[in-house]
Amino acid sequence: MKALLELQDLSVGYKNKAVLNHINGTIREGELLSLIGPNGAGKTTLLRTIAGLQAPLSGRVLIDGKNPGALKSQKRAELLSFLFQGNGLQGGFVDWSFTVREMVAQGRFHRRGLWGKETKADREAVEKALAEADLSHFAEKSIAELSGGEFQRALIARTIAQGANVILLDEPVNNLDPKYALLALDLIKKLTSRGVTALVTLHDLSLVSLYADRVGVAARGTLVLGSPEYMMREETLEDIFEIKGFFRKRPFH
Repeated sequence: MKALLELQDLSVGYKNKAVLNHINGTIREGELLSLIGPNGAGKTTLLRTIAGLQAPLSGRVLIDGKNPGALKSQKRAELLSFLFQGNGLQGGFVDWSFTVREMVAQGRFHRRGLWGKETKADREAVEKALAEADLSHFAEKSIAELSGGEFQRALIARTIAQGANVILLDEPVNNLDPKYALLALDLIKKLTSRGVTALVTLHDLSLVSLYADRVGVAARGTLVLGSPEYMMREETLEDIFEIKGFFRKRPFH
């Protein structure tokens, strides 16, 4: 499969202070890459830079050969979708009067504009996303009535409706009970099986070992990419997280 996302000598941070330096790597089409590392290691900053929401300190990000930071928001939304912690709607604002269908339909705004007329293709994309997330029966329900797990799946459904080939998710299962965490990650894994590339930050290492195709460890100012088996060895976990133990990758079903 082709390299969809390229990081070329990339350094990221704020106010000219780098938190991750000289990152090089490629993420392939249909790959689920999990980012792990201590709090403050720069995982969210890296995702924001890849999303084009902040400029890199040096180096380049290329998605399908294009620099997302140099694109207008509409064109960028065709390439990638992102879901950050606290980002109920783009800009972090949640209007609790929306139905689930209305919220998922917001994933189509970049194609028709905020006040543009909804097309048949838009409606079909929304219905497909609701079905993928197993939310069709909740379509007319207010998002205020959803459980935390249902709401998170609705957010992921919105990214599905957007139709981007790269999705960035920052702690998408944070504060979810095990059932809903697994349902959300099952949904993300289903997308990657169809060729979508996903970068996901996770703190639960057991979920990383179960779902990730590759792992990126952010620590001490750098990011190292490798297989789950290699990156989650006992000595690596003890060095980075100061814990003892190891994880054996199990096949995804």
